[in-house]
Amino acid sequence: NLDAVAGAPETGDNDGLAIPVSYSVTDYLFNLTLNISDPKQQWYLVPHIVFVYVFSGLAYYHISKFSSRWASLRWHFLMQSRHALVSRTVMLTGVPRHLAKSPRELEWFWSAGLQLGKIERVRVCSFNTRLTSSAKERAKYLVRLEHAYKQVLGNPCEHEEYDPELLGRLAVDVSDSARNEEIRLLEKWAKPSRRRKVKARGNQNAPEQTDGASLIEDEACSTGSEKPEDTVLHSVNHTGSEPSSIRRPTVWVKAGSGLLQPWHRVDAIDHWRTKYLAADRDFRQLRSSVLRGEDGFGRSTTAFVTFEDAATAHMVTQLSCYPNPGYMKARLAPEPRAVYWPNIWIPNHRKWVGFAAKWTCIFVIWAF
Repeated sequence: NLDAVAGAPETGDNDGLAIPVSYSVTDYLFNLTLNISDPKQQWYLVPHIVFVYVFSGLAYYHISKFSSRWASLRWHFLMQSRHALVSRTVMLTGVPRHLAKSPRELEWFWSAGLQLGKIERVRVCSFNTRLTSSAKERAKYLVRLEHAYKQVLGNPCEHEEYDPELLGRLAVDVSDSARNEEIRLLEKWAKPSRRRKVKARGNQNAPEQTDGASLIEDEACSTGSEKPEDTVLHSVNHTGSEPSSIRRPTVWVKAGSGLLQPWHRVDAIDHWRTKYLAADRDFRQLRSSVLRGEDGFGRSTTAFVTFEDAATAHMVTQLSCYPNPGYMKARLAPEPRAVYWPNIWIPNHRKWVGFAAKWTCIFVIWAF
């Protein structure tokens, strides 16, 4: 008797017969409609309820554990960096023109005006783009000078007595004693592939020698007898007969600024040192003029305010400190290397035009 099957739903066919349909346990576990429609199988809802509570408990445990760890790490980081300059500095965007032109008024606004805390200093960014270009030029020459040293010493230098701090001090020293000491150390620390032993000019049968003081042979670049990329650094010992040498990198430069001026080879280390020191001197003078307000290029609408404690800086970022909306927006200052300085000099009206153009394009693409 097909109708005697208990608990099995029936389906009708064309002959009017009721055909029972059997379900497995997994059907009841993953199909809740069967449990609801069949009163005898409602106990299959228990695994679903247990799973929901177990999963919710595990999720709550792991989320709370992660949140507590994150909060602890954040608290320790803030405590360790609370005295850092970045933690105490706030970046202001949209500074009104009358305050940007007078940094003293802006400093009074944030110190005596709002009375939020003690201010260490206020800096309004200048419109002088020459400062950034000068810094880039100085960095370019410094990288090339380091590359010239790397060609002689290797990267890293494998000599056990290598002292990068001493070499750095000698590199920016323009005295003759510093140059002689640098030549001696380069000959001592040079990698083996840069060493070349030569015999003394007056004694062709003398043995080769590697120790002694160093001096540059000027005619090495003009005769063209050496390799195109190198020149020879000769050293003669105090006995006077047996020199040793290292190959120094060279670079081709123009003899003048004209189009048809001849090219000649010069020592790369000395050339890039001269370029770097000149660029560094120009950058320092330009930076001093900007800090004194003597650049004459005006001020941008971005400023950096440094407080004496980090708590005041964090409090300022949560306040609206100016009556007009859109002005004097404060947020924690990023790291100096994280600031794209060309965007600092963009005026407010250009920012608003770019913002409107961006959303107009997005609307047109979305609508059409």
